[in-house]
Amino acid sequence: MAGLSLYFEDGHDDLDDFGFDDYGSECDGIRITAFLDAGQDNLTPLGRLEKYAFSENVFNRQIVARGLLDVLREFSENENDFISVMETVARMSEDGEPTVRAELMEQVPNIAMFLHENRPNFPEAFSRYLVPIVVRYLTDPNNQVRKTSQAALLVLLEQGLMSKADMEGRVCPVLLELTEPSSDDDYKIEAVAVSVFV
Repeated sequence: MAGLSLYFEDGHDDLDDFGFDDYGSECDGIRITAFLDAGQDNLTPLGRLEKYAFSENVFNRQIVARGLLDVLREFSENENDFISVMETVARMSEDGEPTVRAELMEQVPNIAMFLHENRPNFPEAFSRYLVPIVVRYLTDPNNQVRKTSQAALLVLLEQGLMSKADMEGRVCPVLLELTEPSSDDDYKIEAVAVSVFV
């Protein structure tokens, strides 16, 4: 196998259409948050975040969801910018495309850990912006989004990031509702599986 060579096609050129700069052949890869860089248009970085977060192109929205932790790192120093980013996250959570919602949910535990370590108002910000997304996605019609939400919830519990008030007041009522006799069997099974860890 030592003589086996791998073929790699550099596909960076086609990413210009999605708000990414071509970083040249010396670059190992593309930064996910390249869409925030100046020089692409006359928008501010937050304006570009809005532009790509709500683009008609699904790929743009997925990339923004994937890069939210880096975006928060960029804007966490300024309270107004931080709130703008978190409000964008909340609006993105209503995206009609399941792949965007699933990608967003995959980032929630990392975002929560970042907020926990870097924001003095972590419990308030987490409870206001992220918990409603996790709870809503527990009942999402898309199976992948639900599974991702369940996994995120378990990580949040394991890390001790979910408050008792949020668990008792928001999560548990939804899990109980999902176990009602009128619920779909898939929802019941998933709710019971998550409840074991709650």
